[in-house]
Amino acid sequence: MKRIITLFLLLYLVPSLSPAQQTNLLWEKAGRTFMTFDLNGSAAILRDILRDPNTNASDSAKVYRTLGLRDWQFHHDYDLAIRRIDSALATRGSGNASLVALSNIAAEAQRYPAALAAAGKALQFAATPVEYRDAAIAYANTVYLSSKNNQHPDITLLNTAGKLLREVLQKTPGHPQAAKLLVGTGILKKDGRLVLTGWSAYFHFVTADSAYAYLKEPARILSTILPHWKDNKLSANEREQVAQALAKSGLYEHAALLATPSQRDIPIYARYLQEIGTLTDNYYRQIAVHAANDSLFERQVMTLCAGVLNDLHLSAGKDSLTFEKFLEVMQPRFGTMGFLGTTSSFHAKEICLGHIVNITRKDVLQYGYKASLTFIEIDLMTSNGFISWLSNKRSGNGGWSVNDTIYRVREAYMREPVEAWTLVTDSTVRKEQLSIFEKATANAATPDTATLLNGINIRLRLNEMDSLYATLYRRGLRGSDLQLQFMNTLERKEEDASIFAHEGRHSIDQLYFAKDFEKAPSSEREYRAKLSEIVCADFPLFIFGKLVSTVGISGHGMANRMILENALTWMGTHQREISGYDTTLPAIKQLHLLSASQIQTCFREADPLSKH
Repeated sequence: MKRIITLFLLLYLVPSLSPAQQTNLLWEKAGRTFMTFDLNGSAAILRDILRDPNTNASDSAKVYRTLGLRDWQFHHDYDLAIRRIDSALATRGSGNASLVALSNIAAEAQRYPAALAAAGKALQFAATPVEYRDAAIAYANTVYLSSKNNQHPDITLLNTAGKLLREVLQKTPGHPQAAKLLVGTGILKKDGRLVLTGWSAYFHFVTADSAYAYLKEPARILSTILPHWKDNKLSANEREQVAQALAKSGLYEHAALLATPSQRDIPIYARYLQEIGTLTDNYYRQIAVHAANDSLFERQVMTLCAGVLNDLHLSAGKDSLTFEKFLEVMQPRFGTMGFLGTTSSFHAKEICLGHIVNITRKDVLQYGYKASLTFIEIDLMTSNGFISWLSNKRSGNGGWSVNDTIYRVREAYMREPVEAWTLVTDSTVRKEQLSIFEKATANAATPDTATLLNGINIRLRLNEMDSLYATLYRRGLRGSDLQLQFMNTLERKEEDASIFAHEGRHSIDQLYFAKDFEKAPSSEREYRAKLSEIVCADFPLFIFGKLVSTVGISGHGMANRMILENALTWMGTHQREISGYDTTLPAIKQLHLLSASQIQTCFREADPLSKH
């Protein structure tokens, strides 16, 4: 019976789709195909959009832009990428995004005049705050990249870049790329106030006192010295202290710009990070086109590791060098942390390599089971795995756990608070995103499952974020104080869910049910952790929406599908309890009607740990 109903729904929905809905379905299909690493299949779907006579100018430009960005990312074919971007720019609906894409590609290719010209045009034609922000960052990025190895950088360009970045951070406090660029721009400009502003914004610190315990000393040093640094007024001792503070913060690229001759280890290590980053990016590029050699890559990695140990006069012992042993040697001196191997998210070997910025300890209690956890936060990533590279950091390793130690990759969570603030406060972006939900749920016909769940995710998460904004506003917060508190609270709530609840559950399962944990497939391990993520943290609507919208074939994706099936089953037996529930509509179209308490009840009942 279920199979017949499903077939009926599919036959019923297809004829009623408008041209715009059909285009949206193709975009969704292209995105899903891309995330299964079928680049050719995804590109073919994008070309179908171009060939469709009903495709509007905006979608045509987006297709050309997407293909151009991929030509550069996966093949480093600069000429083809630029031709695609030019085609996008020739389309009336191009918008600013194509100019920003042109600038970023040209900057990576070290075609700095072209990059600067494109960013300048993007600034000139920016029509929204988001367009202006992206153009400003593209401009500043080009200035920084073209100046950092220049003995005599253009001060006028650096002044303009600094001004643009300050504007971005005033409107979007904590924007990670803008903040890091401001640190570098400030160093090149010899302007300590810019460096301190960028450093504080990157870590979301209002004052030195608000810094993580791990970064208290760097915060003290930087807040003491940098406000008085203008032009060449740093003594050798002060320069050394600032370089060491930046290095302790994981900002080795920037620390190397200031390191004194007695700090030769800083530029040596910074060069290693650059070299292994380049090697890893090339390897990921080979994975994407199905031409990678895992064993060759690992040998190349270990050659670089052995080389930097030799340059630093460090020893890893007489046994064969492994990446784990390398990290053990490097961590006390440089805060280096990560792994080389496979994860539940991807089948091939990949590198996660970053630097410790925070260490805390916390007890986690779930259904009477307790784990005392050490929480290590890692940031300033050289690599966060293949998926992060593939998706331009929109996805990636969020963290992992080993017994009672939880590792969280801060980078994976930094983009979301900024985008969340924009979604809540920018009426243009809000309307655009809500239209996805409205189109997916308004008609009697149901779009494909991925489009529908994406729309429901937007609605659920926006409900949660609106509630958070209203709570903070009622407390009297306004302006940048409101924005920083909103982003910090959102980040903390996600941390409680994805780290202390999710990774905490992994730790509990390993401590109390070790044999079952070892035998369980990754999908089952992740499913149990996601049950705790929803029930044991104070962010159920936000987390539930995110999970059900990302079902797939990986361990995480299959676990998310199980979460979705749990919810649909629970709704089927509790229809009368769900406010506004319509028995004539499929339950999947009404997931957004579930309240926070109903979601937590559903998954508490589904969790085998609650029954022990």
